[in-house]
Amino acid sequence: MSSSATKTEQALEACGKVINGIEDETISVSSSLLLCMKIARLVNDLEGQEWLSYEYGGYPKEGEASSQVWEIADKHGRVFRDKDENGKSATYMFTSLCGELEVRIDSDKKALNNYSTQGFSVAGEWALAATTRLTSSVEIQTQSLLKNITTAQKNLSILKSQYYEYALRWQLELQFGSTAKTIFDEYQEKVNEYYSSLPKPTLQKLSAIEELMEDGNPERYAQVLTSCRRLWADVANALFTEVLPNYSGKMFKTKSGQDIDVSGDHDNNKLSAVIETLQAKAMKNTLVGSETRYLIDWLEQINHRQSEGVHAEVTREQAMRCIIHTYIALGDILSLKIDAMDNKKLQ
Repeated sequence: MSSSATKTEQALEACGKVINGIEDETISVSSSLLLCMKIARLVNDLEGQEWLSYEYGGYPKEGEASSQVWEIADKHGRVFRDKDENGKSATYMFTSLCGELEVRIDSDKKALNNYSTQGFSVAGEWALAATTRLTSSVEIQTQSLLKNITTAQKNLSILKSQYYEYALRWQLELQFGSTAKTIFDEYQEKVNEYYSSLPKPTLQKLSAIEELMEDGNPERYAQVLTSCRRLWADVANALFTEVLPNYSGKMFKTKSGQDIDVSGDHDNNKLSAVIETLQAKAMKNTLVGSETRYLIDWLEQINHRQSEGVHAEVTREQAMRCIIHTYIALGDILSLKIDAMDNKKLQ
């Protein structure tokens, strides 16, 4: 098992502990925070790591907090509006950590139980005044403690919900990613059979693209897009020659009545002609109507992305996206070709 797969499993396990622990009230909020920090590390969530580092290590005091810190605190429920000593509305940030809030709540609850007039007795002419003063003092202290407990519990609930939502979001993303990977693996296994029918020089371009990505050199990413474009052209020409072997005209009339140029390097037009020709031969409902139009439109977008490599700096993400889209689009067309061939054999 790869290290990335192991990290995914560990992150999913941590997500489950946070979610189940909070739902079942079997985990403290401070423990859920530590698990969230583990999740952020395992999934390499830099934004999450920055936020959780403040949650664990503490926020700067209000007067010392930068606008960035305020933005992070506001995003995660720590900023609120209240009236100042002059009665004007103002914005505040509560900076208490979840561990501090838990200790405060526990301590105030114990102190609350200690405030009582039970066992107290006085005599003499000042008995009534003393009793009244004591009762009033106990009531004031009790109300103050209840207010502190309520405020601390409210703030702790905000933090608890933030940690819960963070774990839930990553659980959903990781589970979807795992499902998507399984589906793509199955698709890849099937499509690789189609690619294996391509000429050897074309297959070598696939290997070259993989090597460029593994190199890790940012300057190679533009070359990846160029290689995808060449692969695209090779497959377009190979399929056009195979599917329309006797076609010698420059223009091809589509079902919509539009004439498209299939000469020279008009690779997308060649693939469009191939798709329409194969669709007519393939089994019913293999690729019909809007799906055909969508794929042809997708070809244009992919070709534009491939062309970006010639004129602009390219990121790794852009290169990966181009590879995936090129691979899937060509795989769908090759799949359509196989289906058309199988249908022809059955006729």
